[in-house]
Amino acid sequence: MPRLEIECTHDLRILTEMLREVSLVRDPVTLLSQFGRHFWKVRPLELMISLSQRGLPEGQYKITREIRPSLVDPEHEPANPWRDWARMPALSGGFLGEVLSRPEPQVWHNLRLMADPVVGDRLADIGSCLASPIFDDGKPLNWNLYFHRDPVFYTPDHLADHFLTTNLVGTATRNLLAVNRADELNRKLTAQLEAVARVQQALLPTSIPAIPGLKIVTSYLTSDEAGGDYYDFFPIPGGRWGILIADVSGHGAAAATVMAMLHAILHGYEGPEFAPDAVMKYANRRLAASRIESTFVTAFFGVYDPLTGRLQYARAGHNPPRLKKGDTGEVLAIDGAPGLPLGIIDEYDGLNGTIVLGPLDTLVLYTDGITEAFSPQREQFGVQGLDEALLGCSGDPECVVDSVHKALFRHTGSLSRDDDQTIVAIRRLT
Repeated sequence: MPRLEIECTHDLRILTEMLREVSLVRDPVTLLSQFGRHFWKVRPLELMISLSQRGLPEGQYKITREIRPSLVDPEHEPANPWRDWARMPALSGGFLGEVLSRPEPQVWHNLRLMADPVVGDRLADIGSCLASPIFDDGKPLNWNLYFHRDPVFYTPDHLADHFLTTNLVGTATRNLLAVNRADELNRKLTAQLEAVARVQQALLPTSIPAIPGLKIVTSYLTSDEAGGDYYDFFPIPGGRWGILIADVSGHGAAAATVMAMLHAILHGYEGPEFAPDAVMKYANRRLAASRIESTFVTAFFGVYDPLTGRLQYARAGHNPPRLKKGDTGEVLAIDGAPGLPLGIIDEYDGLNGTIVLGPLDTLVLYTDGITEAFSPQREQFGVQGLDEALLGCSGDPECVVDSVHKALFRHTGSLSRDDDQTIVAIRRLT
């Protein structure tokens, strides 16, 4: 098809360069500076004054910029009304006040502005003015005033062009301010979440205790947000050990805070009963008393006796652990003693279950970040994926963790996670 050739005029080249440079700008001060530097070449002027009435009583205004393009120093930092607003004096009256009293575009000819009560003789050489309100939320909160020596320089065509242009630039400036504020809030929020995540991870055991006859390997992989996964080990009278894995509903600071509460509750428990259901009842009572709306905790708490291999447990809404048998290699679900998650009702009504770990049996505790991991086709990894990963390893705790991680990567195709993923693999050696 034939192409229409358009001559690139001098003004069009300037406007093209202006729009190109403005598209690269990321702060409003530079945006206005770049716009003015180019636009003044197309629309010559002697002086530009910007005014703002934002947040001021009726009739008052502030001069946010006063620029003579012929005197602009490229090395000089441009005015920054957002930074210096508090230091700018509030003014009223004078020619500028008269302009602002009429919230509409204006052309002024044959000006004689000397001894003005606000600007003094700074406008004494000015003959005409083009005044354009810049609307924000339907109100003329800001103004741009262009001045020229010629007493009849500006025309109605200039006014329409200037009015549209200044409002478009004003909209771009507000959008850029909003983006910058959002970026700053995101940076602060990210820093806070990272701090919460550090505190959360500091509450996890710094080392795995030496429980006689057991080999234990743990893995805790975080999502992008602070979460509520938690595992821990507690020495219990009589040489026994408490083993816990828990998951607070939700993500972020709230979940991490509840996780910290559970940590404090359990580490402050002094008995006298240490049966799993008694410990869960105590934790539930303390969490329920806090009345944290829409938040609950799933937990698996077991009490292990190294002398017999007996593990008594309570399961408060948590995913059934898997048991890989050392003699047959099969994988079983430990789904007994079901109970409600903690913190939902005032009284926990769970039961105790019991299993005995035989030689080379491996108990695998995990959180739902494992089984609820999605593939690109939005299919969950599920307990089937977990069991297949366990069937494909020797049962050694290190092999368990490695095999599950590899299977998860094959399933999701990603190293990132939507939820924390925690594994506690426990093998009885003899």
